[in-house]
Amino acid sequence: MKKKIIKIIGLIIVLLCLGFLGFIGKASFDGLTNIASREETQKNINSYRDKYESFAKGKSIEEIKIKSSQKDHDIPAIFIKNPDAKGLAVMVHGMGGTKYSLYGPGQAFYDLGYSLLIYDQRNSGDNEATYNTFGILESFDALDAISYGKNTLDAQEIILYGESYGGATALIAASRDSSLIDYLILDSPVSDSNEFADKVYKQVEEEQGLPIGLMKFMTNIFLKAKLGFTLKDIDASKWAKEADINTPVLIINSDNDKVTPVHMGEDIYKSIRGDKKEIYTAKGFGHTKFAEENPQGFKDVISNFLKNYRN
Repeated sequence: MKKKIIKIIGLIIVLLCLGFLGFIGKASFDGLTNIASREETQKNINSYRDKYESFAKGKSIEEIKIKSSQKDHDIPAIFIKNPDAKGLAVMVHGMGGTKYSLYGPGQAFYDLGYSLLIYDQRNSGDNEATYNTFGILESFDALDAISYGKNTLDAQEIILYGESYGGATALIAASRDSSLIDYLILDSPVSDSNEFADKVYKQVEEEQGLPIGLMKFMTNIFLKAKLGFTLKDIDASKWAKEADINTPVLIINSDNDKVTPVHMGEDIYKSIRGDKKEIYTAKGFGHTKFAEENPQGFKDVISNFLKNYRN
């Protein structure tokens, strides 16, 4: 009888431990994959609505939906037709943004003679796909938008532009397949998203005493089981290092950027094989503020890059 009681107590302890570990894993997974909820990104539109409407005034804009190749969601987008278009800029917004938040760089590409295809990343705006995945699953949406631009909009030249978190998406997309991308432009890009995840883990460790190693271990179990990847895969520069990106690449960053510091752009630059790449460090601008605060300077950097590699 005594042995039976001990076994029961032992089983209860094991189950409690497993339940606790499962709770840690799920909580870590949920926090990591819903950093900015879709509802939050929709509310954020109010903070830049006037700027977008000013940008949109007088332009031909069509709201469209692109079918996802993953067959689980539609990709909401806006197509801004430039009557003097020489090509198409497919534009990827950052964390917390939507298809309406790229009015600054959008104007630059429009002025340079490009039509614009700007879409909502997954779990953002009107895109109902669940989970933020640091560019892993988002990259499929980017490739779908590029295919739409080529096959439906008949774009003869395609620029893929990614801002911040969208820079990681764009880089991973190009690492998967750069065959339809004529130019890749990364603005204040995220290189290794683990830098952000580690800050969150450290804060939780300090506040709640949970070991970082344990949290990462359980997060990886949930990530692998539910989404098919682990934390080591959210390093966008690693994707570039292992790929063969043949398209010319421009990386833009700023020496005053506290979100994606200069080293992130440099890490990406070093990871890209080949010599068709440039990096430009703007002076004195905050995160992704170059295009908005010095539109002519931003436009000049892009124009010079395109001239350098245009056939």
